[in-house]
Amino acid sequence: MQSSSVKGVTCIVDTDIVIDFLREREYSRHLLEHWGSEGLLAISTLTHLEIYQGMKPDEGEATNAFLDGLVSVPVDIPIARRAGTMLGVLRVKGVTVGIADAIIGATALQLNAPLLTNNAEHYPFPNLKVIRGFQQDAAA
Repeated sequence: MQSSSVKGVTCIVDTDIVIDFLREREYSRHLLEHWGSEGLLAISTLTHLEIYQGMKPDEGEATNAFLDGLVSVPVDIPIARRAGTMLGVLRVKGVTVGIADAIIGATALQLNAPLLTNNAEHYPFPNLKVIRGFQQDAAA
């Protein structure tokens, strides 16, 4: 069973990048090839939920094949506690962040891995290294 103690993860891939890859957006293929050549690509199990929520009936086979090729990090107790604490700190400051984004951000922090996303504004967490997908692709 995979847990938040997974080693060798290059980055956590956010749901938006996964969707763009599944929708065959060229930048995302280059991006994932680049980061995949550096080590393991991982997603939160919450990303599975977000992907399947919006999946069309004819996309199941390709979606399963792609997601099965990534390391899936379950939401364990350390990740849940970290996400809850981060949400509480932000709430006191008047900042609202979705629970899914907090869990994905906490997963990256727990694994000490950067988060690859086009939605950096969803992740206002201290010490979280965010790699912007579109900008990174232009630099690669």
